[in-house]
Amino acid sequence: MSVSIIAGPAGTAAVEMLTRAAAGYHISLFVPSLGAEPDEVIRRITAIAEKGETDRLVIQCEADKPVMAYASLFVENQNMPTLADIARLAGVAFAIEPGTILDLPSCFIAEQLEFVSDIFVQATSEDETFGLARSIALTLNPRANVTSLNETRIDAWARSSAGCFDFDDAMNNAGWRQLLEGSSPAFKRVTAFPYLARRPFHPGRFWKLLQHDLAGVFRAKGFFWLATRMDEVGGLNLAGSELHCSSAGKWWAARDDATRQAEMPERTRREWQEPFGDRRQSLAVMGLDIEPKILQDRLGACLLTDSEMAEGENNWSAFADPFPSWSAHAHVHHHHDECDHEHGDEHECCHH
Repeated sequence: MSVSIIAGPAGTAAVEMLTRAAAGYHISLFVPSLGAEPDEVIRRITAIAEKGETDRLVIQCEADKPVMAYASLFVENQNMPTLADIARLAGVAFAIEPGTILDLPSCFIAEQLEFVSDIFVQATSEDETFGLARSIALTLNPRANVTSLNETRIDAWARSSAGCFDFDDAMNNAGWRQLLEGSSPAFKRVTAFPYLARRPFHPGRFWKLLQHDLAGVFRAKGFFWLATRMDEVGGLNLAGSELHCSSAGKWWAARDDATRQAEMPERTRREWQEPFGDRRQSLAVMGLDIEPKILQDRLGACLLTDSEMAEGENNWSAFADPFPSWSAHAHVHHHHDECDHEHGDEHECCHH
């Protein structure tokens, strides 16, 4: 059985269009019950597949549940039951109003936009907001097919059965990851660039930048190094006015020699630089109507100066550090290449 997933603030409008357009073609709609557990969803979709009465199943996500939660049910997993053997996930779509994109989305919305294969913008292609919303969406997710939402397009998407959604590719190739790998998107009014450096940030100056000097930035994600926290990787996840900073585990440089020799990834070995090893700044930044050099200079001003570097690590620990205490929390780690420092769980710089 072929399955597609639709989510997003305009998901209900998309489903209503699909229902009108799908006359004569057996498309079944599955809406999980509020708070449904994965086992229940798997059981109900399995029952639908076994009946063999539908050409295509469309799952409408709950508004408060990320689309990744449903997509993961179609991935083979030796440790838990999935739908991989009885259904094929053909596509994952997100339907959204252009204003929601232009108003700088939350992390919850941004991460779903980065994940899906198709983005439907609830506006006509002639609408003046559509072009800019499309540019922002493609900066967040260069892999996505971004089109206006109408009955013809949503019907074509639901009927298509040729594709096969690649979960790993979706998790590992968001726009921010591609920026850190060297991509250079170019859209009118939208700026995106990687910020890379091998000096630590002064915690006070970087905190001030994050709180007050990022006007126009709609997405920033990656990891960072604070002079006062030599062992811990800082994970940054910013979307719109929402900002999360948390521990992303330990730098490999903070581990013992035996652990590094046995477990450190080859990529980290290639990029290792003494005297600080793998410690570095690696941030992807996306903004609307911003001057990249100004923002790059502001980030550069947060790095320790030559005189501060000369003071050494013992003196850095005395710097005022306004960042809250970081505590480890449960995550699912998905991307080992870019996020190659040592940690036990998923973290904000690399999770969905």
